[in-house]
Amino acid sequence: MSTLADVVVIGAGVHGATVAYHLAKAGAGRVIVVDKAGVAGGPTAKSGAMLRPIFTEAPYIQLVMRSIEMLEHWDDVVGGDAGFVERGFLRITRNFSEADLGGNLDLMKSLGAEFEILGLDALKTRVPDAEFVGDELGLWLPRSGFADPVLTTRTLARAAQRRGVEIWEGTQVTGLLARDSRISGVQTDRELIHTRTVVNCAGPWSAQLAAGIGVELPIETHRGGTSLFQRPEALPVGSPIFSDGVHQVYFREVNDHVLRAAHFGWTKHQVDPDTYDETISSEQYLGLRDDLRKRFRSMRRSVYAGGFSAIYDMTPDAHPIIGNVGGIDGFWCNCGWSGNGFASAAAVGEPIVDLMQGKTPGVDLSLFAWPRPPSTKIRPDAHWVRR
Repeated sequence: MSTLADVVVIGAGVHGATVAYHLAKAGAGRVIVVDKAGVAGGPTAKSGAMLRPIFTEAPYIQLVMRSIEMLEHWDDVVGGDAGFVERGFLRITRNFSEADLGGNLDLMKSLGAEFEILGLDALKTRVPDAEFVGDELGLWLPRSGFADPVLTTRTLARAAQRRGVEIWEGTQVTGLLARDSRISGVQTDRELIHTRTVVNCAGPWSAQLAAGIGVELPIETHRGGTSLFQRPEALPVGSPIFSDGVHQVYFREVNDHVLRAAHFGWTKHQVDPDTYDETISSEQYLGLRDDLRKRFRSMRRSVYAGGFSAIYDMTPDAHPIIGNVGGIDGFWCNCGWSGNGFASAAAVGEPIVDLMQGKTPGVDLSLFAWPRPPSTKIRPDAHWVRR
């Protein structure tokens, strides 16, 4: 059996869903999304799902700000509830250098990102449960927050379906077909899809998928642990996201009773995305708890409530790979987000679809082309995932 499609999107995580949604809005014809699990069935579901425009390059800032704007009006723009909670974001740091902050304040300001610099006295007033030392500063971003990654993905996917997109859940892609340097089809365990355009949104499986048509993507899969804690009584319900750049740990609420916390970064050994250990080790948990206790008094009596490990599709320079790749006409990529993908996801589908349709996108994505343009610099925080 076989069928025809104008575009096949591989992966139904948040990036596959946003591409499908924007393809449908743009009238791209018959679009089929294929995923071996289902909508938000992979790494997306474990995302911290935080949005804050702290970056050193304009495209990230623009995309995150646009994503926040969309989430603020999600029911009107997309439809449904993405679980977005806009409570602000506080980064604690010793200085505002790009290397320490992972962001350029002048660039952020020029692009309209709202922030406030907090000195020691202001920090102590803002977070009375925390302990600070004399050289520490705070960066407060009021228009920041977190969403529910599963709800965000599902509502994008359902909005795409309402516009005619087909989502084949529980369908395994077994190979891509290319002829004369041109995509010609996608083989699945359900049937063959004849198509001339594929968008690779397969996250940690993206490199394996591309290798099948001779395209090498420098993507490695690494893991990082997250712990859950019962919310201490001293921490008010409705607190902002706390991101401690000094101890390299963050936490945010999951709900009124539970916090999630993680170290910045990921383990430095590769894992198989199909068989990796999804638990968190006692060593990771104890180290995380110790670093939380260094900052927050109430976390010294924290009650552990479980944990898990997530995986990241990492590139050497920590930038995603976006665009037509490998000299194969019709082979597009939106992958390799290196742990920073959710914040831009809602908005990035639109400029990607503009590129696919030969239009000039509102956000310049050339920084993320592969091979990289000479102007692309490694992210200052490429060795660890910023929270």
